[in-house]
Amino acid sequence: MKKKLLIFGSIVLVVVALSVGAYFGFLAGRGHHNDLTGFAQYYPYVENREIVPMQMNANGEFVVLQFTDTHLVNTRNREPDVRTLEMIEYWTARVNPDFVVITGDMLEGRAAQTHRYVDRHAALHGIAGIFEQLAQPWTFTPGNNDHEFMGSAQDVTAFLAYHYNYFLAASPAYLPGAVNFTLPILNEDNELAHKLIFIDSLGRHEIMQPEQAQWLSEQLLVLSDEAPQAQASIFFHYNTPMFYEAGYRFRGREGDTAIDEAILAADNVGLVSIGHTHPPENWLTNIDNMYLKVVRASGYRRGDEFPGAAVITIGSESYTFEEIVF
Repeated sequence: MKKKLLIFGSIVLVVVALSVGAYFGFLAGRGHHNDLTGFAQYYPYVENREIVPMQMNANGEFVVLQFTDTHLVNTRNREPDVRTLEMIEYWTARVNPDFVVITGDMLEGRAAQTHRYVDRHAALHGIAGIFEQLAQPWTFTPGNNDHEFMGSAQDVTAFLAYHYNYFLAASPAYLPGAVNFTLPILNEDNELAHKLIFIDSLGRHEIMQPEQAQWLSEQLLVLSDEAPQAQASIFFHYNTPMFYEAGYRFRGREGDTAIDEAILAADNVGLVSIGHTHPPENWLTNIDNMYLKVVRASGYRRGDEFPGAAVITIGSESYTFEEIVF
């Protein structure tokens, strides 16, 4: 009798152990469908994408639609993702901007492991497919979440550059990060009238590096030489200490002061616009004839009742801003 009980108990323990192992194996593996890790090794997007200047519209303006912090998981069967994509498609078609930028955390990061059906490929096809269908040029500036799960920002960027014609991205090989490039904007006479500058904020526990700050200074100096009256608009993910000092509630990473110093040392920066902090409404201030802007999150991932975006209209000597609430 004791032998039978012992055998039965052993069987029960084995079944329990296998069940527990299978459960934790499921938890560990369920977030690894269509992992992007290593994609950039096979498609060197930096070497294959040329950034062609764009033109101001017939009104002498250039309209940028800024989304941010969409935190997408799979975009197919997850209701918050579906709602987010519906609003992005609706507002992109309605605004009909000249360019779209998503300022980071386009994808959910480590928290995506808690979701049952993480699919990086589906998430990227979902968002990029909208812009491809609308023939809408766009880019993203990587945030901390884009770097930290199932592929680096380089992998994400390479994947998008490989599959989609309307996605623009580049970065000098010597710079850290995936997206560090400028987009020249020409006026009706094909003269340089403005530049959009995009910078990779790098990972959660990193800071923007001195090489990036030096590169930014060089780009602003080149702009000053080429078109003394032209300004630059700069987009990245993290709020730097400059935002806090200008009255914003979040301090930002202290190590990012090199980027701030490069911006403040120039006299041709008209706008710095970011995401990251998920404010309840877009925040905007003006310091030394330069706008600092923080855009509210565009995704429903955190249960935000009213996500949103921003319309930034760049004129030859002015900006106008419009807040969008989904």
